[in-house]
Amino acid sequence: MFRLFHVLFLMLTFANFCLTQISPGDLSEPHKNLEGMGNCTQCHTMGKAISNDNCLHCHTEINTRIGNKKGYHASLRSKECIECHKEHHGRNFTLIRFEKTSFDHTLTGFTLEGKHTSVQCEKCHTKAKISAADIRVFSDARKATTFLGLGTACVSCHKDEHRGQFKQECLQCHTMNGWKPASKFSHDNAQFKLVGAHATVQCAKCHKKTLANKTVTQFIHLEFESCRSCHTDPHKGKFKQECSQCHTVESWHQLKSASFDHNTTQFPLLGKHTVMKCEQCHPKDSKMKNPSGDLGFHIVRFKNCKNCHSDAHARQFDSRKDRGECTACHTEQGFGISKYTIVDHNNSRFSLQGSHRAVPCVKCHLDGKVTAKSTRQFHWNENIVCTTCHIDIHKGQFTERMTNGCETCHSTNAWDEVMFLHEKTNFPLRGKHADIKCIRCHPSVDGVQKFKGVPLKCNQCHEDQHAGQFDAGKGTHCEQCHIEKNWKAVLFDHDSQSRFSLTGKHQSVKCEKCHKETVLNNKKTIKYKPLEAACVDCHPAQ
Repeated sequence: MFRLFHVLFLMLTFANFCLTQISPGDLSEPHKNLEGMGNCTQCHTMGKAISNDNCLHCHTEINTRIGNKKGYHASLRSKECIECHKEHHGRNFTLIRFEKTSFDHTLTGFTLEGKHTSVQCEKCHTKAKISAADIRVFSDARKATTFLGLGTACVSCHKDEHRGQFKQECLQCHTMNGWKPASKFSHDNAQFKLVGAHATVQCAKCHKKTLANKTVTQFIHLEFESCRSCHTDPHKGKFKQECSQCHTVESWHQLKSASFDHNTTQFPLLGKHTVMKCEQCHPKDSKMKNPSGDLGFHIVRFKNCKNCHSDAHARQFDSRKDRGECTACHTEQGFGISKYTIVDHNNSRFSLQGSHRAVPCVKCHLDGKVTAKSTRQFHWNENIVCTTCHIDIHKGQFTERMTNGCETCHSTNAWDEVMFLHEKTNFPLRGKHADIKCIRCHPSVDGVQKFKGVPLKCNQCHEDQHAGQFDAGKGTHCEQCHIEKNWKAVLFDHDSQSRFSLTGKHQSVKCEKCHKETVLNNKKTIKYKPLEAACVDCHPAQ
């Protein structure tokens, strides 16, 4: 019995010794089913080094990719598997070891560019994104650790935002720098080239469609044969021709030159009408439009100006034979240009004569309240006289004399042309008085030139040069000696008007010999009276 036990002990000890000499350590968890001496040859070839063929015999997914020259291992054909994947280091040993931060992803056949360079490995390498059939058969545990089986097409990882509308690869239009914008896409390669205003329209404006109450982006099978495929017809079908016959793609408001001839309508465009924008005459929500709410292109009432334009004269001309039609005075060249001539005005109640012909209309036709509307007044109910427009600058001084209004003295040629006859006044102008300007005798008092009540006596206008020598308390009667022609005393008679008659030698003596300069009443003057009349007063004794 003891001998049998000893034999068994020696056999177990020898077996354990042999095992430790053949197997350097336990296999890793994925290879644990290959433990045992009977499985060594599945990986090891007797008498030789470990062969890649043995590894690839089991790892067919790697063998397939190497054979197709795809994937990371295809770029490492000269390497042995055991250089990277060590074994016999125990169950918890990780067979796949590499530095993620320094790993060259280009060796996999998929270079990381743009946004991909900043994405963590785990974001892409998930079991849910494995698309290769030979990898999808792996267990979930193995799927969670493998880096194989991902596709290189964008839709392998990213949702197809176009929902299968395009068959070509995403990179034909997009870049890895970002989904938007699709910088590699050119609409010139599409059947509908973007020109004019279309080039600035956002894609979603045209590429949208409602499906099941949801707005989706549609890029293919869009109708574009006609403008109406995308645009609502603002004319509501009034024009049967295609939009492009009149409009350009540069702007809806830009009409093709000479494309639409308004002269073919019942209302040819003339003058200011040629520069009007269409919508100014054809507006929405206008009384001239059809009830549909579209632009009113079919206007029925257009023959009368007042159908479009408000009456700026507040119906002042409705009583005329032409019923106040604007064209009687105005043209399409502009409202300020009038056909109403001076001849026409002369046929009115007020004929334009003289300077009135040069006065601008607005000087007389001022803004005033006419039929509750502020407008220029053209019709007067009262008689038109000068004071209707002009202020009486004389403040009523000539009211009783104005038998013919202002024209009694003035003319319409010029205000300064006065036809007034001074001879008809109490002071006829003679001599030097006829040459004096009116203002000298008719001064301005409180802003009004005084004509009535002007003094008539000489000393009321002229200063007494004789310092009161001839006043004698009854006033100075200059006209006894002087005349209006000049100042000289041509009417003075020394024999009859003085107490000293000039006889003999006295007749040839100059006045100043006897009438010396003196000061009287604080005024320097020639002394005429009283003078001594005795001979010795002038001739002293010899």
